[in-house]
Amino acid sequence: MTRKNSSCKTRTLVWKCCGRNAALFTLSLLLQLVAMPVGMILRIQEQLQYVDLSDPEQRDSVWTLIHGLLYEGQLGMFVLAGLAVLCGIAMFRYLHVKQQTDFFHALPVTRGQLFASHVITGVLAVVPAYLLSVVLTCGVCVAYDFADVVQIDILLLSMAVHLAGFLLVYAVSILAAICCGNTLVSLLVCGWFQFGLLAGCEAVDALVYVLYPARVYGNAGMPVWLSPFFGAMSAINPLTDVWPDKPVRYFEACMPRLLLSLFAAAVILALAYWLNQIRRSENTGLSLAFPKLEQPLKLYIVSTMAISCGIIIQSTTTSWTVMFFSMAVAALITACVVEIVYHQDFGSLFYRWKSLLVYFVICAVVLGCMANDITGWNSKLPERDTIVSASLSSDLEEWDCMPNEAVTEDDTVYFGRDTMYYLLSSLYYDLSGAEEESKKDYIDYWDGSRLESKEVLDAMYASASMGAEAMKGDRSTLQTDSEQWSYTVIFTLKNGKTFQRQYYMPGDSEELAKYGAAVRFSEEYQEKYTPAAFARANRDQVSEMLVMNYGDVAQYSANEIKNPRTISDILDTLYEESQELTQDYCAEHMPVLALRVVGQEETWTPSDLTDMDMRGRDMDDIIDIPVYACETDTLELLKENLTNFHTGFVSEDITQMEITTYTEDYDEKTVTLRATEPTEANTMQKWLPYVIPQQFDALIDPVYYRKGANGENATAYVAVRLKDGAEANCYCYRDVDGKD
Repeated sequence: MTRKNSSCKTRTLVWKCCGRNAALFTLSLLLQLVAMPVGMILRIQEQLQYVDLSDPEQRDSVWTLIHGLLYEGQLGMFVLAGLAVLCGIAMFRYLHVKQQTDFFHALPVTRGQLFASHVITGVLAVVPAYLLSVVLTCGVCVAYDFADVVQIDILLLSMAVHLAGFLLVYAVSILAAICCGNTLVSLLVCGWFQFGLLAGCEAVDALVYVLYPARVYGNAGMPVWLSPFFGAMSAINPLTDVWPDKPVRYFEACMPRLLLSLFAAAVILALAYWLNQIRRSENTGLSLAFPKLEQPLKLYIVSTMAISCGIIIQSTTTSWTVMFFSMAVAALITACVVEIVYHQDFGSLFYRWKSLLVYFVICAVVLGCMANDITGWNSKLPERDTIVSASLSSDLEEWDCMPNEAVTEDDTVYFGRDTMYYLLSSLYYDLSGAEEESKKDYIDYWDGSRLESKEVLDAMYASASMGAEAMKGDRSTLQTDSEQWSYTVIFTLKNGKTFQRQYYMPGDSEELAKYGAAVRFSEEYQEKYTPAAFARANRDQVSEMLVMNYGDVAQYSANEIKNPRTISDILDTLYEESQELTQDYCAEHMPVLALRVVGQEETWTPSDLTDMDMRGRDMDDIIDIPVYACETDTLELLKENLTNFHTGFVSEDITQMEITTYTEDYDEKTVTLRATEPTEANTMQKWLPYVIPQQFDALIDPVYYRKGANGENATAYVAVRLKDGAEANCYCYRDVDGKD
């Protein structure tokens, strides 16, 4: 009987509460109608002005847009989050007014019933209006002849994700309202509960990025679930994926985030319920209804604001002194503002000044230790005899020791030189969820590229030692100095642990280039990671081989070999001969041919395959292998299998050469040589052995000291024109007699 009366009281309380908040119900309905069905109408009408729906491709583009608007519904999620904050504060605003608190607590109902009735009222103010808006939005899609967009299973999943996000933000807002005794302060605290934890962790991470430049960063930054709002927004991201050629696993992608949102909302609501039960009515009117929270919250706010301000200043000045000074000023100002808000009195600026002084001393000690690298994070290396394998990657190719292409800024490791770039990039990856697949690729890439021979480990350890030594000095400008380049080392130790560091050095370091060359010409590297070795190891996946000389590159043509047996023989022969290549030879001679190995699952068009700029880094794409004149057995084997075979340029096919040189003062001089003029033709013959098409230049390993991919160290630029009108843009790296 008591339980029945209790249920009746709760229903009555909910009914009365709904009546008192009729304006909130109306506002919720209007906002969601505007954001969803009306918003959908406006976007479709906008698209119809520019597209022809009778064109299937254009209709598909509009279909994809409507799909994202209906299921992801970011604007709708923004409105739901805003309403969650509004409802959470409005439903428990009575706790911020002494008369209302006394009135409600004097009613013959328990605090638990009051809590439940207000929570339910806030949900009823939003959820029915949301469901109605979704139904009307689907009706809009049908009315515009896009009924095929509406898929019930995805729609139900989308609604569940949106409502779970609403409940999470709503629960946090309720918690903020209960913790505070003032409505305005509760809004401020709600903002910190929604964003403060993520902001603080990102700020600390950015500070560590500045003070410990040797730290290696991946895309997996702070989890977005530290912010309920961003967590709710990121949970709907998978709903935008549309793959016409394969099914999208929306359920598997969204369900973990959905369950996490519901679990977090339940935990936060339980905490809010407990605090509501123990909350003292006498504290109504105070900024915080639980005074013991004042000091911890203040120090956290002060720390976050101080670090954020310091990071912004550092990104513009690159001065640690200015950064630390700005952090101190920001901390002092923030502490004063927080105390004013707490006590609602401008005379309390320096309240708790003793604890603030202790805080400053502790921060000064911690930051001083970090700045001086007391722990040796930047400058200490493991003992050489404890290392069993290693990798070294650099954004400067001469230093790089990784197979194929080095990891760049578009992959997982950051080599950015700007703190704000890192901070914003990290936040983007946090919100987009893009770090998961990228992190997997990163791990697979490094694990598959580690070397173990003694000569390789010695060279990489020597490179790391140079970086560690450079880190002992002033590190404040390492990441911002345009002349500094980064390189990342990963050591695997005997105990199974991994040691990762990123170092910065001047780009003209010949010693690092020497160590890179030692790795690239080591026996282990030549056996495993050269293009010839990689292609031979994956020959079962090869569908054809294209043979391109200098003229073929200019004409976008190639000789084809499709016989698997012949391809296998060529790869075996080339691999054996490539083991004999030396750095000195490759530095003095140019490749005379390029072999392009094409995988079985290739989807390139014929014109793509003959374009040397279309280069891949693994068997999913294509592999380009340079062939040198000293690899005579390979050249002989190619000659036996091709009817029209030659290397380099055929002089008889050349009609003209245009040679551009530069003086020490960068004055440009261009000379045109024609094959029809005997004297000029003789000069052309002197140049031909030393010119190489720009596309072939990309095949030259950068450890051969040439930076020729952009022609930086070329002695001349040569445009070779052929009889059929094709033109090859070439580099020349040698002084040619009579070139003047």
